[in-house]
Order: sequence, then C-alpha cells, then structure tokens
Amino acid sequence: MKKQLIVAFFLMSSIGMFAGETFLTKEMLQSNMLKPGKVKKQKTTKTKPEGNGWFIYVSGGYGIPFLSTNKKSPLKEIGDKYWYQHGATLDVHPLYGTNGGGFAFNLGWGKMFNKYIGIDVMHTFAWHPERLDAKIDLDTYYASQKTGTFAMYVSPHAVFHWDNNKRFGVTGRVGVVLPIFGNVITRAYIDDKQGRVLETLSGFPIIPVNIKDLLELEIEIEGKSKTALHPTIGVSTSLGFDVKLNKLLTMFAEVRLQAYTIKPKETKFYEFRQTTTLKILGVPANFLLDLLVPPGGLPLNIANVDEAPAYLTQYVYRDQITEESNTARYGYKELLDLDPNKPQVDLDKPRDEVATKMNATSLYFNLGLRINFDQVKLRKKNKAD
Repeated sequence: MKKQLIVAFFLMSSIGMFAGETFLTKEMLQSNMLKPGKVKKQKTTKTKPEGNGWFIYVSGGYGIPFLSTNKKSPLKEIGDKYWYQHGATLDVHPLYGTNGGGFAFNLGWGKMFNKYIGIDVMHTFAWHPERLDAKIDLDTYYASQKTGTFAMYVSPHAVFHWDNNKRFGVTGRVGVVLPIFGNVITRAYIDDKQGRVLETLSGFPIIPVNIKDLLELEIEIEGKSKTALHPTIGVSTSLGFDVKLNKLLTMFAEVRLQAYTIKPKETKFYEFRQTTTLKILGVPANFLLDLLVPPGGLPLNIANVDEAPAYLTQYVYRDQITEESNTARYGYKELLDLDPNKPQVDLDKPRDEVATKMNATSLYFNLGLRINFDQVKLRKKNKAD
C-alpha cells in the first residue's frame, strides 16, 4: 500500500510540473516576451556628455588698430607718408597704423560637444572709422587721403572651455575670419600750385608752372570714392573670462584679435570736382587755359563726376604694369598727343594703378551674454514632469 501511495504521489507531481511548464511557456509566447529563435533586445538610454548642447551669444565692444604697418595711398599724387614743410619747418615721417579698429557688434551661435570642446560661428558688423592714409603739406602743394570702412565678417572657430564646476570659466577660440562685405569710403583732396599733378599723371618732369608774380597755375581736386575688394582670409582668435549668472545665462568679457590684409580691386569716384586757375603777372588769365589742352585732351575744369573722363575717376589695380596698361605715369604712353611715336592712353577707360594691400587688423575688447539652449529644454522638461 505504501509503495502504491509513493508511486501515485510522484506521478501527480510529474504531471503538475509538466502542466506548469507548458502554461508558462504558452503565456510567455502569447505576451511576446520570448519567441522561438529570437531574443528580444532591451532598449538602452543614451546619456549625453556633460556640457553637450547648443548656445547663442551677443557681444559688442571697441577695437584699436593692431599689428600696424606703413599706411599709404595708391596714388603718387598723395604718397606714402606724412610730409610737412613750410619755411624753415620740416617734418617727414611714416604713418603707422591699420584701417581697422572702431566699434563692432557680434552675433554668434555654436555647439559644445562636452564641457571642454566645441565650435561656433560668429557674425561681426564693424565700423572702422576714417583714418589718415597719407598727407603732403607744402607751401605750393597740399594733398591728403582719409579712408573709413563699414564691414561684415563671418568667423568660424574651434572653442575650448574650462570652468571650476561652479561659476567662473575661461574660454579660448581660434579660427579664421572671412570678410563678406566692405563699404570702403575714401576722401581725397589736392591743391597743386607746382604742377605735380601734371607730372605724375603724364610722366613728365615737374613743369615750372609756379613762378611767383609771373606765372601761377593752380589745380584743385576734391573727390569721394568707393573701393571694391578682392576676397581674402585672415585669423580670428580670442581669450575670454565668463561668470554664470544662472543656469541659463552666462556673462563674458574677452579680448579678440582679428587680423587680415586685403587687396583693393577697383576704385570709383561718386563725387569729383576739378578746378584750374591761371594767373599771369598776378592777373587772372583763365581764358588761356583752352590753349593748353588740345582737342580731345584731358579737361582742366570738371564740375561733377558725370563730366569727368573714366581715366580720372576709375582706377583698376594690377599686379603688374606693362605696355598694355592704360597709364602714362611711366613714360611709355602719353597723356597728351605730343609724340607720334608713343601710344596714347584711352581717357574713356579706367586708369591702371599698381596693386597694393590694406591692413585692417583690429584688437577688440568685447562684453557679451551667452544663452545655453539645453538649459531651456531642461526647464521645459522639468515643468512637463
């Protein structure tokens, strides 16, 4: 009897275990927890590195000319220095500086990949104030040129950041600067009582046109021009110190160097006036001026830019002056048709000038605010939760 009870007990246990195993397997299959031949992958949540996120910033400040070079005018009539000479007083020296500096406004955006490394793109709107390029001030000759520029730049940077895990941090940036727009305005003025303009334009030696109380020829030129520029690439780098105002806003102050040189492409005058007067024995004799200019020659009196020939109001800058160049400065071509063996310049075409470079390097001191967009998203998420 005992043996029969033991056998019956083990039999019932085996049936229960088999039934339980069959039930669990069926339930697992119905709930798609386990499929034959497949193992369901569990979803993993990716965590972003600390500090990863997008940001924007605005800043503004003032810059000074930096890495100065010798300033000059592309025109021989104005020269490449400051020259003052009256009576017994003489002062001649180079003018060092750049066409940079002035006020600037910056708008930037970027992304930090972690707490330490990121990238950004900065857009700069700058006003480089008018500065003296060159000047000649003599008893019988005066010439000056001043240039100011409004420009826009794009500067992509690599960004490097460090903080003390509290409020204060240091940010360094290094990249390139790309000038994308430049409105270069130049004012020039010449009052010539010695024939220098005739000499430089024609390639002739200086003509003695100023013999006091006997023969006095005076040429006055005044104009404003715009200059188109060739594309260029420069360097942009900065070092800044920042403090967190809260989790959203950071205030920073920085020193930024923007360095580049650029080649002018073409200059066009939009204002131009030329006045010529003649005196003989102290008596005005302007009626004789027409006798000095052959038909089709360069006019001596011009009321506005529309009356001026292109040769006087448009300059194209060339890397090399050759026999094909439209200029009489070097004696190969003539301004006045005096020698039948020499070709004459075309007054209806722009004048060719030797190419030069402008230095617009600036050292800026900026103050600004940076907004961390990930903190905005985090606040929205916390409110939703």
